This record gives sequence, structure tokens and C-alpha cells, in this order.
Amino acid sequence: MENAIFEKIKDRDFTEIEKKKVAIDVGVSALKYSILKQAIGGDTIYDFEKSISFEGDSGPYMQYSYARARSLVGKAESQGIKKNTLLSSDMLSFDKKNALFSSDWLVTDLEKMLYRFPEIVFRASKEFEPHYVANYLIELSRIYNSFYGNTQIINKDDDSSPYKIALTSAFSVVMKNGLYLLGIEAPEKM
Repeated sequence: MENAIFEKIKDRDFTEIEKKKVAIDVGVSALKYSILKQAIGGDTIYDFEKSISFEGDSGPYMQYSYARARSLVGKAESQGIKKNTLLSSDMLSFDKKNALFSSDWLVTDLEKMLYRFPEIVFRASKEFEPHYVANYLIELSRIYNSFYGNTQIINKDDDSSPYKIALTSAFSVVMKNGLYLLGIEAPEKM
């Protein structure tokens, strides 16, 4: 598994030591997530190729989502855009011409999902069912990546950019904490 992942990242701008660490972390993630996403007592279905994919229902997909978010937060900081959770009323216009985001409901879905994290963790711990956390994180990753794909997050000329950065930062905090609960590393870059 480690070798297959190493092949996938061989052309990335990492030192050999960084590539080796990422390959190990992602390999462990692929295996752990494949097991933890299944409800206890059910059959565990393992597909090697799907488990190491950087897209879809996999541990590496969640790690990649986290690394992408951290990269955006770092890029925003380097451009002097500070995160801000406050929006002025003129930024809340959702008409098609001046929409805050290209799809009005993505932010609402992302915010709702972020808000649910403590509830999911509590339920998973109370019922001894880690799949609740695993499935929550994969869905959160999907929602965030949809937000990322449909929204220009970093733009110095956009008054709502600090808010988008704050959402991205909140996503990265929740992902890192959730991955930690599953025993999965959260690499800063992949």
C-alpha cells in the first residue's frame, strides 16, 4: 500500500523523507478508514484501489481535503487576508447577480455540518461506534470540496473572503480533530 501511494505522489514537490512520511500516513489512513467506516458487527468489505484513492470514499480523500484547506488558509495569511466570522448585511445578498457564493446552499450545508461535530462524537463514544465519526468526516469532506469547487475562497477584492477563510479554517480544525479520534494523521500537505 505504501509503495502504491508513493507512486501516486512521486512527482509532488516533497523531499524524499516527506514523501515517505506521507506515503506511510496515507497508507495507514487508507486501511484504518476502510475498517472504521463499517458498523460494528457488519461485514468489512475492502477494496485496495478505492482505499488508496485521493477521491471518493477513502481515508486519503479526507486527508487531502484537510491538506487543501490548510494550504488555502496559509495562502490567505500570506496575502494578508485574515479570517473573520462576521459578515455585514450587504455581504448576505443571495440574489444571482451578487450571490455570496455560486450556490446559495453550500455554505449553509457546510456550517450545519460543522456544527454537528460534537453531537456525532458524543454519539460515537456513547455507542462505541467509530463509524459515526468516519462517515461524518467523509460527508464533511464532500461538502467542503463542493464549497471549494464552487467558490473563490481567496480574493483580496471580495469582502466575504475573510468569512470564507474562517469557514475553511473551521473545516480544517474539525477534520484534524476527527481524524485524530480515528487514529489517522492529518498531513499539512499531500
